[in-house]
Amino acid sequence: MVAIEPDPSRFARFADSEDHVSKRVDCLALKLSTDLADEGNPLYKMSDGSEAVDHYAVLTRESALNADLARADYGDPLVFENVLVLWNDDEASYNLVVDDETVVDRVAG
Repeated sequence: MVAIEPDPSRFARFADSEDHVSKRVDCLALKLSTDLADEGNPLYKMSDGSEAVDHYAVLTRESALNADLARADYGDPLVFENVLVLWNDDEASYNLVVDDETVVDRVAG
């Protein structure tokens, strides 16, 4: 088990994602799925424990700086830096768009 106490002044909570739509934020979350996409960009369910609405990380441009998203195992805590938050009307959920401007790191436990 990994005990993590996120700094609220640094990390955006998923419960507050509505305030961050179309903005880039830093956040901390657990990876809760393997790739859910049938085709197209890899898609992973994420949670920070505060959300009432589902959140998914969408890997649009993999780079050496964000490759930990795809490599992480189920339940691994990840730090996202400079991730774009978007609302997905079709799925009534939030997307964390991980591109070549985003850094994703696994949190050592």
